[in-house]
Amino acid sequence: MQLAAMYSEHLEEEKKRNLFLTSISNLDTDTILNLHHQVTIYSVDIQQRLENLLVSISGKKSVATSEIVDALEGVALLNRKISGIAKFATKANFRLESERIEANLAEYIEQYINDVARDFLIGPFTISVEREGDGVVQKFKPIDVAVVVDNLIANARKARATRVTFEISHPAKTSTHISVTDNGRGFAKGITDLERVFEKGYTTTDGSGLGLYHVRHVLGEMNGTIEAVSSDESRGAKLLIRISK
Repeated sequence: MQLAAMYSEHLEEEKKRNLFLTSISNLDTDTILNLHHQVTIYSVDIQQRLENLLVSISGKKSVATSEIVDALEGVALLNRKISGIAKFATKANFRLESERIEANLAEYIEQYINDVARDFLIGPFTISVEREGDGVVQKFKPIDVAVVVDNLIANARKARATRVTFEISHPAKTSTHISVTDNGRGFAKGITDLERVFEKGYTTTDGSGLGLYHVRHVLGEMNGTIEAVSSDESRGAKLLIRISK
């Protein structure tokens, strides 16, 4: 009986190993580019935090332990996010403890912005989030929320914005709308069709042109859409996200 149990355990582990290898071989180009872009965002943040720490402590005879701990905690969290992306990249569902959760989407987005995204701001930049209504309980991947929010913030910063605002509302019991506005340079004046900003590789900054493309891709998997909205304001961009249960 013990021998049979041992072989059964080995068989299950081999099935998991095969699924892991199969999932890696099936990654498409868009998925690889998406994951590479996200890892780059986080690695740049890690580098910036380490450089800030080195500048801060350089020349000091003594450094407060709390200053070192705070910096390393920030780096550790960013590293966990990279680790989460690596796990998502494998698509090995049996390895992920909570790849998909069922929760209040609006509440989760609000908490992610307040408790995670805001903690990693560098320089004169502020994020605000406003939420109306109770929200919709639905299944989603936490990593998807991170990809969408982080890319929108990164895009605003590349456009020289100093603030970005997320306004979450629920026009229907089964839908979540998110209006995202910033005070950056806005969309290029020469763009006659704002749909172009979601094209792969399209950019008017020094970025890769993948941010908004990835956001639309991920939202599509969440049964959501995103559109760029023309604004009468002299500066800034506005995006409208709609997600249905």
